[in-house]
Amino acid sequence: MSVDELRGFLESVGDEPSVRWWLKRLSPNDTQQTGGHQAGIYVPKRVMFHLVPELERPDIENPRIPIFADVESHNISSTVHAIWYNNELRGRSRNEVRMTGWGGGESPLLDPAYTGLIVAFAFTGDENSRRCRVWVCRDGHEDDLLEERFSEVVAGDSVFFPPIPRVPKQTSCWLSEDAIPLEWMEEFPSSLAIFEYALKMRPEFSRLPVDKRIINRRECEQDIFESVHAAHIMPEVRSGFESYHEFVNFGNAELNRRKNRSGKSLERHVERIFGEAGLIEGHNFDQQVLTEHGYKADFIFPSEQAYYDHSVPSENLRMLGVKTSLKDRWSQVLPEADRITQKHLLTLDNWVSDSTCRRIREAGVILVVPEQYHKRYSEWFRPEVMSVAEFIEEVLPLAGKIAQ
Repeated sequence: MSVDELRGFLESVGDEPSVRWWLKRLSPNDTQQTGGHQAGIYVPKRVMFHLVPELERPDIENPRIPIFADVESHNISSTVHAIWYNNELRGRSRNEVRMTGWGGGESPLLDPAYTGLIVAFAFTGDENSRRCRVWVCRDGHEDDLLEERFSEVVAGDSVFFPPIPRVPKQTSCWLSEDAIPLEWMEEFPSSLAIFEYALKMRPEFSRLPVDKRIINRRECEQDIFESVHAAHIMPEVRSGFESYHEFVNFGNAELNRRKNRSGKSLERHVERIFGEAGLIEGHNFDQQVLTEHGYKADFIFPSEQAYYDHSVPSENLRMLGVKTSLKDRWSQVLPEADRITQKHLLTLDNWVSDSTCRRIREAGVILVVPEQYHKRYSEWFRPEVMSVAEFIEEVLPLAGKIAQ
């Protein structure tokens, strides 16, 4: 099984001293799915300057550092280059870091079929000899294993291990240590407490449309969590670990904390948005409805009672699954709610391969995605994606139809 090979890779890398992990999801731009002409894998500058400090040379135009890269998932090895394209410092427009030289279309890192899957980079060595062992996930099972071992990997964000401090944006909800509630420093807050704090910092009920509101609040909640998390763990990270097993135990504890937060996060935000849009629980929708064969639907519209009332036409019913990322998980909604043939699935995932989009279309699933993410889907698929506002507009009248 491929997951057994991945486990072997993780164990072998774990034996190397001073390894630093960086995980990301491959974007459509990385894999050339967008048809762009950028070469190589995009790496945020702060990431590469942390992993390869000698690259940060503003005095040199477009500095580059060779790295021996071994893509062990696909048995491909080559010398790649980390390049800081820094001509913005010289009056032009570009200021970004990429890792180039993966071998063109023969490399899985540049293959559109791998869009949205996780790639794990394990950096070792020093300025005299940089090495990077790489694993490109080949399916959702491998994705799951990496997230179980490290953390949820969200499109557009990075996961590091050991963690490194984030540099918050001025517009973020990042809390300085003196702004963190005292009780949170004494005991790590619950996921619900962080969610409620994010709502206080981003109420925005009257000023922002629902699609922007849900993203702003999710990002705010993430910033709050990360800032409190950093305040708790960075002293321990800086002090180092005496053994690999101590390192692994620390990582597992931090992973469990992240899972506890992310498990219900998006569903809570969706429920709140529905309420602000005038949808009333028990009248316009119900949550976690037990349907046929023991499956649960995240949301049923207009109600659980209506779903089990067979005098109500199925065309007056809707179901909505909620998943932060799609991977292979999108198909989990298919057996939920047999009475409703066409399933809706709300997701924040916007790095999805064309092949996955085709399977979603063939299965009759309609994606509900915040409007500002639609442009990241391939042009042929965008007309089939609903915004959150459009979905709310569709389900609001359902209770009234049944009452008639």
